[in-house]
Amino acid sequence: MSRRWIIASLLGLGIAGASAAVVRAEEDNEVKVKIEEVPAAVRATLIRESAGAKEPIKSVDKEASKKDKKVVYEADVVIDGKNYEIKVAEDGSLISKKLDEEEDEKDAKDKKEKK
Repeated sequence: MSRRWIIASLLGLGIAGASAAVVRAEEDNEVKVKIEEVPAAVRATLIRESAGAKEPIKSVDKEASKKDKKVVYEADVVIDGKNYEIKVAEDGSLISKKLDEEEDEKDAKDKKEKK
């Protein structure tokens, strides 16, 4: 009985460890770079799409898809008090610009806790 329990525990730990490694590998695919280090076309799109932002973009997340090896640049900005996530392809084309509601909820929670 105890032998089965030990084997089951070891298998469970192995599965958990493998899952954590996959998540970590996906996160390792993302690198922070300075705005000055991104391609000019990407920088131009990010600057255009972040017009009216509270602060200029200083750093960008550079992600490489493992599937198709495409590079995507992502920046988070605050425009009119709302958090936006801007994604741009390597050629400078806009992939998406959307409200980052998770960040807005986090900010609201942080403000509430400070009171």
